[in-house]
Amino acid sequence: MKKAFSLLEIIIVVLIVGLLGTFAINKLFYSIDKSNIFKIKSEVILINNAINKLYSDQVLLGNSSFTLDRLDDASSNTSGESLFIGYNEYILLDIVILSSSDNNKEIGKWIKSSETTYKTYISKDKLITFEFDRDEGTFSCKKSDETCKEFMQ
Repeated sequence: MKKAFSLLEIIIVVLIVGLLGTFAINKLFYSIDKSNIFKIKSEVILINNAINKLYSDQVLLGNSSFTLDRLDDASSNTSGESLFIGYNEYILLDIVILSSSDNNKEIGKWIKSSETTYKTYISKDKLITFEFDRDEGTFSCKKSDETCKEFMQ
């Protein structure tokens, strides 16, 4: 006599595997979203530290009236350009952060909107906008924006 699984046993196993797979996929997508948020947060901290270092270096050189006009010379809404590297002799980041464009809408990639405004998608439907304040020398999102409040917590 052959030993085999009954149809009922196979259906139960398929249901259990399906349920476990559903939970695993949800957890995976949640982890990917969290890692994108962490990546963007760390890049914002890195950019702000580079800005602070540049201002400190200029003060040490005796140039206390120094103002940074922009963060890079990249074109707006263009893919594949280096962002946040500075301009002329003012170097900000040593690492390369490549830009994306509104057409691509890549999650976790930066899009340059204007000379001082950048945005990034933190998920398929959530966009966060950052602005470089020339007067304050800061790079941050608008505190009134709901996504920014969630992002900066």
